[in-house]
Amino acid sequence: MDVLLTGALAGLALAIPLGPMAILLISTTLKHGRGIGVFGALAMASVDFSYAALVFAFGTAIVNLLTGWVLPLRILGSAILIFVAVKIFMDARRSSKIESPDMSNSTASRLKTYAKFFGLTVLNPATAFYFFGITPSVATLSQGTGLFGIALFAVGVFIGSVVWQMGLVFAAQLTKSFTDVRVQHRIQYAGAILILGLAIGLLLK
Repeated sequence: MDVLLTGALAGLALAIPLGPMAILLISTTLKHGRGIGVFGALAMASVDFSYAALVFAFGTAIVNLLTGWVLPLRILGSAILIFVAVKIFMDARRSSKIESPDMSNSTASRLKTYAKFFGLTVLNPATAFYFFGITPSVATLSQGTGLFGIALFAVGVFIGSVVWQMGLVFAAQLTKSFTDVRVQHRIQYAGAILILGLAIGLLLK
């Protein structure tokens, strides 16, 4: 149970900071509704689960593998964040002229949202660097626990992450219910600017 709790706390610690993927999740929920946002949240938590399992299973081998890739990952991550920021800005501008279609009942749209968020979260440098940072501690924790320990830690991370991501989705849906379209667009514009700032900061580190 200690391993499960540690995983849940690690998942929460990863999810709570308002990073680019959280902003994209809020923006997507504002635009398309909770039914779509939930699949984005599940995708993000799924990636956290996968990273957690890899780190718990292979420990310091992951650190050694990624050490030479820090700069390329940083550049790639920054480029992706800039793309995401521009897309949010353009989508908000476009939807201010044309009402966004309701995607919440479309199975294809849900799967597309899941795939998009899964891919972006895998490539998000913040996620990779977080697990890179906790690897030494996790490697110590994982000694002698075997496959059951790997599963417990990964499930704990998933639970911690998905609870927070779902909270963001429901908060965004509540905001959508009490605000008009103009305010929602301003939130999306602010999110795009914040993501752009994070991308520039990542490049300058």
